[in-house]
Amino acid sequence: MKAIIKTLLKIANWVVIVGLFASYLSPYISPTVFWPVAFFGLTHLIWLVALIVIALLSLSYKTNMLKWNVIVFAIGVPLLMRVYGFKNVEPASNSTLKVASFNTYALGAAIKTNTQEDITNYLNDNKVDCAVLVEWRFNTGKISRKVYPYQQRLSQTNRQNHGILVVSKYPISQAGLIDFPEPSYNLAGYVDIETPNELIRVYGVHLETTRLKSHHYHDLKTLEFDSAYTETAKNVAQRLRLSMVKRAGQVDAIKAHMMACKHPTLVMGDFNDGPLSYTYQQLVEGKNDAFVEAGKGFEATYLKPFPLLRIDYILYDDRFSCQQYGSTRAIYSDHKLIFAELSL
Repeated sequence: MKAIIKTLLKIANWVVIVGLFASYLSPYISPTVFWPVAFFGLTHLIWLVALIVIALLSLSYKTNMLKWNVIVFAIGVPLLMRVYGFKNVEPASNSTLKVASFNTYALGAAIKTNTQEDITNYLNDNKVDCAVLVEWRFNTGKISRKVYPYQQRLSQTNRQNHGILVVSKYPISQAGLIDFPEPSYNLAGYVDIETPNELIRVYGVHLETTRLKSHHYHDLKTLEFDSAYTETAKNVAQRLRLSMVKRAGQVDAIKAHMMACKHPTLVMGDFNDGPLSYTYQQLVEGKNDAFVEAGKGFEATYLKPFPLLRIDYILYDDRFSCQQYGSTRAIYSDHKLIFAELSL
């Protein structure tokens, strides 16, 4: 019996090693080339936990697999730093700009919480200079212009009720949208903000969503393994594939737009993708991640169905330095509000 368990552990171990290696590759392979690898990046934490669990079991059963687990784990440490923060940066006195990003969950329309007053008060009380508010409802949400006199609506059309609202305590001189290669409910745009030191460009992004609903997760957990389960799994895989491929085209468009910008740039918003993804890799190239540079501990910004995924980001180029990163659930949403203090 022990020999059978050792054999099964070895098989499981190699499966997990292959899955974890695939997650390491996912940031560097576009979903338009081979989309399944993106799924491994999305499930990186599951493969990592499985590797650790099997390593502990291997010790008990002496399968001689531990060295391979240690090697694979060590290879992935630089990528692990995108998931777990190891820094504890003290706020500096020379911080010049405090920024925030928050997916407002359609201003809490579905749950009757998360009011415009709550958001205004939180941003003002915490001395936020500029905020990117995603999934904003323009007809129902207003941020006080006494507190934030400069505001820019980013939406596909003037008649569209949803989009991104950028609010600033400094003047906004220019704004625009980025053309995506395919029509999308989601969008990205930019605003140029005249800070006391220099004009900076802030990109607000809300990239392609998976369109997965809570009932999809529920069905996969509760259905028996039959034709109904298979159909649901195919539906989920198809939605993931379409969203991953669309995001690849969207980030390529954003990256091309940023390359033409000569001003210091920030990218903030909901990427709808994890830190081991092609989406993140393309946007973080030539930039720094506020969480990686100044965050501490495990950070999940998307809170359902389980708080496991970091999909909201604040990225900045080398002309900035990050003095502090943080997040809060003080304002209710299905996302955390994230913020960073930057020096230019």
